[in-house]
Amino acid sequence: MRDSRIAEIVWMVVIAVLVAGGGNIVLGLLGEHRGFAAVALGVVVVLAFLALRRAFVANAPSARLDVTKAAAYFVAAILAFVAIGLHVHWAIGACIAAAEAALVFDIVTIAARPPSAGPEPVEGGKERT
Repeated sequence: MRDSRIAEIVWMVVIAVLVAGGGNIVLGLLGEHRGFAAVALGVVVVLAFLALRRAFVANAPSARLDVTKAAAYFVAAILAFVAIGLHVHWAIGACIAAAEAALVFDIVTIAARPPSAGPEPVEGGKERT
């Protein structure tokens, strides 16, 4: 049985590298279309808040980790909105740093998660042999 956590971690690292290398460029491009970007980032902030609220309400053993991870993404979304919607220059670097922190925290929580217990079922509920 293969552990899917490795693939998740690899893709999260790829995303983190892309954010570090291209985050400033993306925010610059969004800054050129400020009206559209403000609306789009406003939607992202609302969705991040709803994810934070859902993680806060959940009664799971990993609820504290889920809330912290959702809060990190929420802060990154707010900083992106502040950087573009309010045109505050210091928020650009802060947004990228917050997004990187959220991604690193996500990678750590994926690595800390225990592997799945048994073989994954295929179609029809039958196990692989």
